[in-house]
Amino acid sequence: MSRSDKTGFRRYLPLLALVLVLALAAAFVWLLPAIKKTFPATSTIAQTYAPTYKTIAELDPETLETVTVTHLGEDPYTLVNQDGILSLQSEDGSLEPINTTVSDNFIKYATTIYVEDTLAEDAADLADQLSAMGLIPPQITATAVFADGSKVTILLGSTMLDTTYHYYMWSGDNGLYLCNTGVYETFENTADMLRSITQPPIIASLVESVNIEHAGETPIVCSLETDEDDAVQGTLQSPYAYPMQAQAAKALLSAVDSFRLGARLRPMTDETRSLYGFDTPEAVVTINQRGGQFSQVSDSGALSYFTLEPSSVTLTLGNADGEFFRYCEYEGNSYRVSAFLVNAFLTADAADYAATNPADLGADTLTGITVQTGDGTLEIRASYVENVLPNNELEYDEYGNIVYTTEVTANGEPVTVEAFEELVARLQQMSVSGTLDSETAPVGTPLWRMALETAQGENRRLAAYPMDAFNDVLAVDGVAVHYISKEALEIALGEFSALLTPVSP
Repeated sequence: MSRSDKTGFRRYLPLLALVLVLALAAAFVWLLPAIKKTFPATSTIAQTYAPTYKTIAELDPETLETVTVTHLGEDPYTLVNQDGILSLQSEDGSLEPINTTVSDNFIKYATTIYVEDTLAEDAADLADQLSAMGLIPPQITATAVFADGSKVTILLGSTMLDTTYHYYMWSGDNGLYLCNTGVYETFENTADMLRSITQPPIIASLVESVNIEHAGETPIVCSLETDEDDAVQGTLQSPYAYPMQAQAAKALLSAVDSFRLGARLRPMTDETRSLYGFDTPEAVVTINQRGGQFSQVSDSGALSYFTLEPSSVTLTLGNADGEFFRYCEYEGNSYRVSAFLVNAFLTADAADYAATNPADLGADTLTGITVQTGDGTLEIRASYVENVLPNNELEYDEYGNIVYTTEVTANGEPVTVEAFEELVARLQQMSVSGTLDSETAPVGTPLWRMALETAQGENRRLAAYPMDAFNDVLAVDGVAVHYISKEALEIALGEFSALLTPVSP
């Protein structure tokens, strides 16, 4: 081949490649039906069809005696019909009624054979595809037994591609069908899902303390109080007495309020206690509630009032059940619960609860601030007097709150309300710098002291002790958990630092 012939050949190479690709694509499309037949989908079979819903059999529900359900790879369970309500049969033969709506669905789908479509009058015509449909072996098998001794067996497979329908067979004929989601979801219930559950009577507004015990550790005891505005204040009582960070107290109460039992599991025995890890629990949580009234809104929207007697709820958290669940014991029964909902109890740490803004007393109204340093003393007093109208009635603002006249003095001299409010805001923002290795009770002479008093009767005492060139050990009501910057107090006091009165020798 000459050089010119080679050049011309190279010129046509891209065109030849394109023709070859198009030819291969056409061949693939032409062979696609054969490929699909040779290599069917591993999970479902794609179909294009117009559903032809129909009822192909109806049996007398009053003669239904039992329904036994087996999930692939699981032990079967049996439901026994008692006057039109199905009850779950336990291993010891005892019967436990299930939810009436769920019971009605079991009876309905065990005695009325509904199908969404007929795929084949004889499943043998598609025998090579039944495994891909999840029917060999079936994902779920349900056997209904009737008073005359007759039986009906239902086989449920996987979901048909791009639909919500499941492959379906029954013992009354040889057909292959599709059933709707309602049929599958009914028989998809496990025995655990059917057992009745009574949630613990936890009323967030009445919770007064939460005790969390981790194996081999000192229990964490938190007292909680919720005011009429749903603001939460907390105090650590153990392993040491210390005010709780407001957000930590709120988060703990939220975890208590959000707790829900999941599926009820096997009866409590020595075997199951060990199996679920209740003999060596990860945590034991005791929720103490004071007595009082509370309200609830029903599903219909009706508001009802109830009274709760003083009570305690104890939750024992055992082994993990996979990544998303954990076993829980409550009142002698075992349950599966969401790992997310109990994580706050499992990871509870007193150091994480301790207030990091120790001069922040939340919604309480400060009436007294006393500071003592090496430079002197500062005493701030605030009084709040209700405004009285000429008709001797109290004055209210547009939001229905009583209007007060506030007067503030610093070492006996009047200061503006604005300056006082700015001081309070800075004190609330005064934050610790870090956490000590362990809590201590400092001794010796502090570098500064602060006493805070509120109109609600709350008192808090802060004191700073020498630590190093940059930080001081901070004690709150005599207990030191954190250290704080040496400049923290001066920054918080701001212009009030100049009002410190030297102490007489």
